[in-house]
Amino acid sequence: MNNQSSIRHLFFTAAFAALVCPLTNCALQKSVTKQESTAFLRSAGVSPSSKIARLPFEHSWRDRKVDPNQYSRLVLHPVSLRYLRNEQWQQSESSFLTTKQAYQAQANDLAQYWNKSLVTAFGSPNNRLKLAHDTSVPGTLVAEIAITEIVFSHPDTYALSWALPGGGIAEGAMFAPSVAFEAVVRDAATGKIVATAADRRSTKIKLVDFNRLTVAKPNREICDEWSQQFMQAFNKELFPSVKRSWVGLY
Repeated sequence: MNNQSSIRHLFFTAAFAALVCPLTNCALQKSVTKQESTAFLRSAGVSPSSKIARLPFEHSWRDRKVDPNQYSRLVLHPVSLRYLRNEQWQQSESSFLTTKQAYQAQANDLAQYWNKSLVTAFGSPNNRLKLAHDTSVPGTLVAEIAITEIVFSHPDTYALSWALPGGGIAEGAMFAPSVAFEAVVRDAATGKIVATAADRRSTKIKLVDFNRLTVAKPNREICDEWSQQFMQAFNKELFPSVKRSWVGLY
């Protein structure tokens, strides 16, 4: 069976499951589990337990001595995979992702996707900071983001798990796609760290999630939500409270 036929079969399997699975098995919200910080965040010298109430990230911190209104420009460095825990790639292993090299290729694609997603989010008219490339201009911030963990979807396991009563929900808990990041924001002129953030997020568990029949789309959805939240975090006047999306019945 070729890949195209396999994908078609998985869609039909999951679609059938949607008709027979009891609605009571639905979970209602996006799960979050605490991540262990890497050397990237630890080098900032900030407690990983710090949290700003208005932000939805597991960790967030801002230097209260720095006036954010003095900045009007933002340089976004490309999303880094330098601190990715790729020794855990086996958590993503499936018939669609069989080697560490294939995992790394998918991780590279996700980092590039998130770069574009961030540019789109910060291109919003609601964003007061102008995206820039020149770090020598006064009033410029530099944001560095590192993906530290990725677990991709298991399309084959997810679809076939619905053959057993409650199997889809059990698989959702065990193999939910997830992403973790750490971010450091610096004053471009001085190099001083003015803010940090970190989060680990897994996908919404739905009755049947057709995105889970792809390898990376659930991870992209997480990055898209983070992009919007990053933009809102830099615009406190318009977004005094930045929230996660709430999940209804599916």
